Amino acid sequence: MTAFVPSDEQIRVLDHNPTQCGVILAGPGTGKSATLVALLNRLAGLDSPPKIRLLTFTRAATNELARTISAHPSLQALRPSTVHSFAISSLIANRGAASYPQPLRLADKWEQREIVRRTLARRARVTLPVVDVLIRELEANWQALTPEQEVRIPKETRSRFLGSWEEHRRIYGYTMLSELPNLLREALRDHDDLVGLDYTLLIVDEYQDLNPCDLEVLRRLAARGSAILAAGDDEQSIYSFRKAAPEGIRRFLDDYPGAVEYPLSLTRRCAKSIVAWARFVIEGDPDRILERPTLTAVPEAPEGEVALLHFGGHVAEARGVAGLIRHLVVDEDVAPSEILVLVRGDFGGRFSEPIKHALAGSGITAADTQLAERELAEPSNRRSLAMLRLLAKPDDSLAWATLFHLRSGIGWAVTDYVYGRARDQHVPFGRALLLAHDTDWPGLSTRVRGRASALVTEMRAWMAIQGIPDEPPDSGWGRWVLSVPIYASYPGFTPALARLIGEVGDVVEPDLDLERFLSQLGPLGDDLLAERSGGVRFMSMTRSKGLTVEAVIVVACEEDIIPRLDAPSAEERRLLYVAMTRARRFLYCTWAKRRTGPTARAGRPRVQERRTVSSLLRNGPASSEDGASYLATRSRGGSARDR
Repeated sequence: MTAFVPSDEQIRVLDHNPTQCGVILAGPGTGKSATLVALLNRLAGLDSPPKIRLLTFTRAATNELARTISAHPSLQALRPSTVHSFAISSLIANRGAASYPQPLRLADKWEQREIVRRTLARRARVTLPVVDVLIRELEANWQALTPEQEVRIPKETRSRFLGSWEEHRRIYGYTMLSELPNLLREALRDHDDLVGLDYTLLIVDEYQDLNPCDLEVLRRLAARGSAILAAGDDEQSIYSFRKAAPEGIRRFLDDYPGAVEYPLSLTRRCAKSIVAWARFVIEGDPDRILERPTLTAVPEAPEGEVALLHFGGHVAEARGVAGLIRHLVVDEDVAPSEILVLVRGDFGGRFSEPIKHALAGSGITAADTQLAERELAEPSNRRSLAMLRLLAKPDDSLAWATLFHLRSGIGWAVTDYVYGRARDQHVPFGRALLLAHDTDWPGLSTRVRGRASALVTEMRAWMAIQGIPDEPPDSGWGRWVLSVPIYASYPGFTPALARLIGEVGDVVEPDLDLERFLSQLGPLGDDLLAERSGGVRFMSMTRSKGLTVEAVIVVACEEDIIPRLDAPSAEERRLLYVAMTRARRFLYCTWAKRRTGPTARAGRPRVQERRTVSSLLRNGPASSEDGASYLATRSRGGSARDR
């Protein structure tokens, strides 16, 4: 591990007073994580070390900080967490401080998609698309703290949905991930006696990704005596879809009078040519703050290789991108896992699939970035996870609903029947189901009664012979979960998910209970698969946030695709800037003069019409050149390793 030698800018951060608020404006690759860890090391060595908590919004940022901290044994107690995890621990420690179904039970992606939205649509008597719109509206209101309403939804429909949702979440006993910060905000607003929040210093990474709700949570914590040290970059604020905006970090000094500002502008990540091109993109924002140091590559940084390449059509572009990948792997010795192919959007694989097809037979594989989500949706895996949740809580409503959803021959009749009994008896769905079973399903048609009864009997018999530790097992939840025999007639976990469960068990926080461990399989599984994949990674530009690789290829850099017609131009600049600055040595942007097929529907649909290069790249340091000619030149012997 390379020793940390701080720059003059970083030395200022290391001298920070932990009782004072401050903001670190850190450009991409400027050593923000290393600087924060060095600061923590200094504070931990004080005679009376302050009580510190590390927070961040994105899991990628959390993982980066966690990896850096892991090299410092003295800092193991300072494991970083996301804002959402912080909200969970704070709400659990202060039961009753906010209004949500008890105990706290998060609906994961599959449960929300297959159980929550489907049963909610039936109860509210609306279609699934309307449910999706109204759930997004709810989330926007939690995040922005201001009402937002879709004008196409009638008022009476919205009112019926909201009433149905309040009843529905109480009966099914779930909380959504997106509402957690707002629940903590309400708890802080309404209660002065919350415990476990007496931090001297809250270090908040990726501060530019926080929305108005998150920011209010921090202001309320600061009002209780915590100093806030924010770290982030307004020029990397790209999450407007969850109401985050660069103004949050830009007004930090106004929100916290007396705070000090620490700029970090020397990037150790990007080659000089990459910095120059990315700077051209971000400096084109007329509203950009001018009083900040310019992002600069360290003197010893390589020149790197950048190119803006055009192709005649989408097929030629796909083949050209595959050729760039082969050039990087064969001529430049870049590992496939060190190559990112980024797109503005990739609905149905419209951009990635043709490139993967062009790579077929080359021996270069593509990473399967959807494996965790796909495995967690596989019926045998989903059934096994629901059974494990019943071990943790025998009347878990979503778990029972899942098992009934997956059992053929039952259908909606039983679900609607149990829901009605739960509503009339004022009990959760799981409890109503067990009560109905114990009283021989009064009023339920005999056609489905036997199937419903058989399922409950099977699960109860299985649970009766299983045990669950009162405390997290010494070997970890991952190994324990894999040791539990699933019901004999069920296939259990697939090998792929079993492996992932073991890996998550090795990295998850050791003090989690079983329910929270199971909730981590999706998000942590995604992260672990991305890290250990040996193939080229294809993803959206938004998802690339927090990653660093040797080479980045940004595909479809055309007007109306990037920037998108319906998106704020300033954020589109920041999004492209983030994508470009993931690269250490190689950066390519490609575009097609004409498109047919699925890619022609990206941006403004224009089948076979001429397209133009993105206005964000026009007149920049890299001029557009023919992609085929460029590849031919490189393949004839041009290694850029020493350029």
